[in-house]
Amino acid sequence: MSSPQSLRHGRILALVLGLSVGVSVSCESTAWGQFSGRGGGGGGRHAGGKPSDSDSQSGYKPLPAAAPLTPHGGEYVSTETNYYEIVYMPLQTRIFLFDSKLKPLSARDVHAQMIVQLPMEKVPQQVPFQYVPMPPGVPEQDYVAAQFDIRPLEGKETSITLEFSGLSDRHYPTASFTPYYPRFSVRPYVAKVLLTEADREGIVRQQVCPVTGVPLGSRGPVVKLYIAEHPLYVSGEECLAAVKEAPQRFLPQPTMPNPGR
Repeated sequence: MSSPQSLRHGRILALVLGLSVGVSVSCESTAWGQFSGRGGGGGGRHAGGKPSDSDSQSGYKPLPAAAPLTPHGGEYVSTETNYYEIVYMPLQTRIFLFDSKLKPLSARDVHAQMIVQLPMEKVPQQVPFQYVPMPPGVPEQDYVAAQFDIRPLEGKETSITLEFSGLSDRHYPTASFTPYYPRFSVRPYVAKVLLTEADREGIVRQQVCPVTGVPLGSRGPVVKLYIAEHPLYVSGEECLAAVKEAPQRFLPQPTMPNPGR
C-alpha cells in the first residue's frame, strides 16, 4: 500500500459522486525539470530523468513518486505551484494545466512550444502549441495543442524540451522542462485515465454505462476511458476489454441533419 507521503507527492486522490478513487504510486522512475525562478519537480508515468552536460545540476529537482494514471492518460511535469499534463497522441500533443491540488486551470493565456529531435533528422524541430477552447456547455477542460506526428519516437530513448510563458504565477510566469523517456510511449487509442472531481458533470450527463446498460455507479466505482480524444464512462474494470475490442461502437455518433428543416 502506498504511504501517505507518496500520495501527497503524487497528489493523485479524487472523490467523485461519493466514490473514493485511490491510485497506487510507483517510485521506480524520476524526471527532471529546469525552471525560471524557484525549482520544482517534473515527472510522468514513463518518465525518467537526467540533466544534460550543459545544464546546472543545482537547477534540477527529482520528480516525486510517479503516478500510473493521470486525468487524460498523459505524463506530467510540475513546479511548486502547478502540474502540466502532457498527452502524446499519434498526430497531436496536448497539454493540460492544474494547480498543486490537481484542480483544472484554463490554458487560455499560456504560450508553449516543444523542441523535439526525431530519429534520422539532424536539426531539432520547434513545435508551437495553440490554445483550444471548449464549446459552451462542454465540461471537458481546455488545453493547448500541437499538430505533430510523434510516432517516430515510439519505444525510443529520448528527451523533449517544453517551454512555457504566460503562466498564471505572476512571480514566475515562465518555465522550461526537459523530461527524459528511456522508452517513449504514445497514449494508446483506448486509455484508462484518472477519475477526478471535474468528471462529476460528465457522469451525471451520461448516466448509463454503454457496455452493461446499468446506471453508472450502481456496481461500484465508475471507470473513465478515452477513445482517441473522446471521454467515456463505464461501470467497471470488466468493461475495458469490451471497449478495446470494438472501440468504434462506443464513439459518439454524429448528429444527422433534419431534412425537414
